[in-house]
Amino acid sequence: MQARGKTIAILLPNHFNANLFNSLRDCIVGAGGKILVVGFKQDEPLTDSTRKEVLTIDIATENLRLGDYDALIILDSSTPEEMIASRKNLGLISKSYEHQKVLGAVDRGVELLVAALGPLMSDREVTGPPESRIDLESTGANFVDQGVVVDKYLITARTVNDAQRFCRVLLDVVQSIGGLAA
Repeated sequence: MQARGKTIAILLPNHFNANLFNSLRDCIVGAGGKILVVGFKQDEPLTDSTRKEVLTIDIATENLRLGDYDALIILDSSTPEEMIASRKNLGLISKSYEHQKVLGAVDRGVELLVAALGPLMSDREVTGPPESRIDLESTGANFVDQGVVVDKYLITARTVNDAQRFCRVLLDVVQSIGGLAA
């Protein structure tokens, strides 16, 4: 698992899951990669769900360009509705998908895939938490009850507990296809 020279953008909401973020950050950086924290406003501080950790947004959603990153990860959030309500977030996800960027979602982060991609997910294999299954299937996606599911350049993880495997798989896909689908 190598990530040297690869940049992974992480779409991060306020009240993010610090354990999940830290696990992914450590995995990516440990493999030689770089992360970009993406959010509503550049330099805006974000607090985790326990209000103990604070991060600063590296780049605003609307300023992130396709050439800035090799993969986009959508994290679980205690406030997914706020992320879904943002047209900029949904536009970024849609643009990443259309340009065949490696796109990953963990736990309830899959809800943003549903909102951004809708029927484009038809016939794609995905996973997510049990409470997201109906929403995923309503797009025509094939729900697979596994920890991590890969369908070309779309990688989904069922829960936060699957984060380490998700990260390893995502980095392998990024490395093997160079950030673009084969």
